[in-house]
Amino acid sequence: MNTLAEKFRLKRKELRLSQQTLAEGICEQSQISKIERGHFIPSADLLFKLSQRLEVPLDYFFNEQIEIKSNLSNFKQLSARLLDDRNYNDLEYLYKIEIERGSFLTLEDRTYLEWIKAIIDFYQYDSKCEAISSLENILLKVSSNTLIYLKVLNTLSNFYSLVGREQEYEANYSHLMELYQTKNFEHQEFLFGYIRVRYNYAHYLVSKEKYNEAIQEALETIELCKQRQTSYQLAPLLILVGNAGAKFLDKEQVKNYYIEARELCKIYNNPLMLMKIENYLKELDTV
Repeated sequence: MNTLAEKFRLKRKELRLSQQTLAEGICEQSQISKIERGHFIPSADLLFKLSQRLEVPLDYFFNEQIEIKSNLSNFKQLSARLLDDRNYNDLEYLYKIEIERGSFLTLEDRTYLEWIKAIIDFYQYDSKCEAISSLENILLKVSSNTLIYLKVLNTLSNFYSLVGREQEYEANYSHLMELYQTKNFEHQEFLFGYIRVRYNYAHYLVSKEKYNEAIQEALETIELCKQRQTSYQLAPLLILVGNAGAKFLDKEQVKNYYIEARELCKIYNNPLMLMKIENYLKELDTV
């Protein structure tokens, strides 16, 4: 399928328009079908009229660099911080505001909101089965090449782990690692997603009491953070090494990991994690 045909079809489906509705007053429905199958190249005049109904510039169909501005940009920035802080109360509040706004949303934006709702359902309302089912359905309708697919798959993996579906978690983790090997880590979203997946896996290994493997995974990920010059998830990774290593690292080594994490929290103003670290250090001093 050529670029025009594919982008045309995807954009129509994003807007939930039937071929007949899109064609109405402009052309025959059969012409829309032929365009989407790559069997017909519309004239500039016809394509211009169709692009207006699809709410995109004409160049959208030919220039792969053109993206439609998301109406969820602010919400995505805020929700990312709230998710890192596990602040699901405020996340739900912002989600409800966004739903009430009723803005025009692309397929990816609508999927993003569905993903957020599943997270809220899982953690706020203990609707674990419903949340898992929702994420599984999302994966059936979005391309595995998209960023939202990676986010949803990672969250679904975590949900599987939390409800004891370990085989499904491990299968998803392997799939995520395969997908991330094809991504460009110069793109911050892909880099952060990859770091998050590896942090989650280290946490999973701790839950299975595989402490040596967990520390190895965390240390490799810490090295990646330093190579890429990012502090994303660096403090939680340091804390994980300190916690997991408490049984076989000496006290001073464990303390150094906590102190390094504490300094990062001070720099990046993370009071919740800072309080946890101070408690870890107090407990360590009483041992």
